[in-house]
Amino acid sequence: MTDRRVDLLFDARHIRQSGIGTYIATLLPSLEQTFAERGLSLAILANRHAVPDVSQDTAVIPAEPAVMYTGAEQRVWNRALSTVRPRAFWVPHYPFPLAMLRPRNRGTRLFIAVHDTMHVRPREISGQSAARRAYARTMFRLDGRLATLIFTPSEATTATLTEISPGARVMVAPIPVDEEWFAPVDAGLSPVSAPYLLYVGNAKWHKNLPLLLMAFGDIAGDVPHKLVIAGSGETLRGGDERVPALAAGLGDRVEVMGRLDFPVLRSLVAGADLLVMPSLHEGAGLPPIEAMASHTAVVASDIPSLRETCGDGADYFEPTDRAELAALLRSLCRDEDARAKLAARGWAHVTARQAGLSLAPAAEAVAEELAADGS
Repeated sequence: MTDRRVDLLFDARHIRQSGIGTYIATLLPSLEQTFAERGLSLAILANRHAVPDVSQDTAVIPAEPAVMYTGAEQRVWNRALSTVRPRAFWVPHYPFPLAMLRPRNRGTRLFIAVHDTMHVRPREISGQSAARRAYARTMFRLDGRLATLIFTPSEATTATLTEISPGARVMVAPIPVDEEWFAPVDAGLSPVSAPYLLYVGNAKWHKNLPLLLMAFGDIAGDVPHKLVIAGSGETLRGGDERVPALAAGLGDRVEVMGRLDFPVLRSLVAGADLLVMPSLHEGAGLPPIEAMASHTAVVASDIPSLRETCGDGADYFEPTDRAELAALLRSLCRDEDARAKLAARGWAHVTARQAGLSLAPAAEAVAEELAADGS
């Protein structure tokens, strides 16, 4: 890099998290390519223990670890903006960097990625206190008023965001499936023997795991399958407080495992008879389309974001109807041909969705905004 002012500082600190980490890892190559082609300079903010693999032209600004949605995170952003003084700052999740309100930063462009609006949903969906929901609403409104451009992964998220902040300037940038999900699978790496149903994700309230556990309990005597909960592990204790007791009540018919190395997770997903996504709210929903790319049949809750992401590649159920989910699971567990047809629909959908889909348009939109400033 030259000694001239950094054109864009991108916050890549959460690259090892699920969801947002996929977004960051998928976006970075497009950012680097677009900025190199435009002659723009790029720097990333990275935790010392989780530095992405970037080109030598991308500056890495080290940051101390800080939990999302906290004052510590705000202090990290304040120090970074004071040190780097970039022309623009891109935050890949919804909290507004309060340092942007300081006079010295008022000429800095802000770009925000809003993946979902779960944090302002009612408590029965989000599990959030009134104070936390008020905090989130304030952040979304600041984003809408002061961000140059907000990126969302779906029209569903755009619709709910613009209800909160009607003046927000928003661009929908769907997240593609990582190409690794389409690669051959080593079936021997799966830590669970077939047959099993699979849930991938955390145990937060909006994930609606109690419905899945209760519906599975209703059919456990009728099918040979286990229910596997992957990617959660210790977060069963830090999420929806109803989940640990429900899982324990099903004994060895439920298997809970924490984060897995990617080849192991990939094998686990490919070996499942069904992946179940019971969420009450999502921004887009990556696990279902990753399962489709693994030739695994998917059933998902009938909410706008999952309908948008999964299209006709999944079967759907009402996310508050335990009996409907139980009946759907029982039917598909007993019918191998129906599962195969559902998996084929999923494969057709995800391959059609993937064609030509990338986050390059988001990177190009940021470059265009900087060019408009006369870079």
